[in-house]
Amino acid sequence: MCDLKQQPKITQDNVHLLLPSKVAQLANRLLQNGEAKDMVSAINMVYTSSVYAKLEQEKTKYWWLGVNTLYQELKEPINYQPFNTHTL
Repeated sequence: MCDLKQQPKITQDNVHLLLPSKVAQLANRLLQNGEAKDMVSAINMVYTSSVYAKLEQEKTKYWWLGVNTLYQELKEPINYQPFNTHTL
């Protein structure tokens, strides 16, 4: 039987373990919505955003937020520059 009192604690030392799935989901959303030209660009948009900087810091508790909330913040103009298909 699993003892709920023994759940792992998220700390600055292990928060990085939660980030790959969040980045992948955010990048996929950007790609699906036409806000990135390809997956590499979408991943780069996430990694260079202020949202990712907050995700990296355990104390912000951004790791606890769902992808929908993170995506909405990512779309804020100050957090990333959307891919412009008209400049190709």
